[in-house]
Amino acid sequence: MRILLLALMFVVSTAVQGQSKDKQGKNEAKEFMLLQKAADEAENKKDLAALDRLLTDDYIFTAPGGTVIDKKQLIAEVRNDVPEEGQTIAYDDAKARVYGKAAVVNYLSIVKGRDKDGKDYTNRYRNTVMWVKQQSHWRMTAIHVSRIRP
Repeated sequence: MRILLLALMFVVSTAVQGQSKDKQGKNEAKEFMLLQKAADEAENKKDLAALDRLLTDDYIFTAPGGTVIDKKQLIAEVRNDVPEEGQTIAYDDAKARVYGKAAVVNYLSIVKGRDKDGKDYTNRYRNTVMWVKQQSHWRMTAIHVSRIRP
């Protein structure tokens, strides 16, 4: 009976810890997705100061086609780019894992808009983002984006 009681306590304890970690992971994912939205908004509004604050100096972006650009190149592109009217970005399936002062976030982004010919499009991307905590603020240091083909 005592062994059964100990085993039951272990199972309940493990289940509670698992639920607690799941809830913590969901909260962390929400926090990082708010930062991701802030970065996307800064890019869309050409808020270069905000973008500078959100990215590490050694930031690296790997685009779906394999092109790699750094922070300086990204900011130059944002400065010179014309934002696409009516484009929306939605996020789904976000998961975050924090390892001390580093975090890995994986999520799905759904980009909708209208191309040059006026045709509506929807593109889906799987994103993996590396965040680091610097001076008590999370900053994006790397992102790898893969397009999900229909």
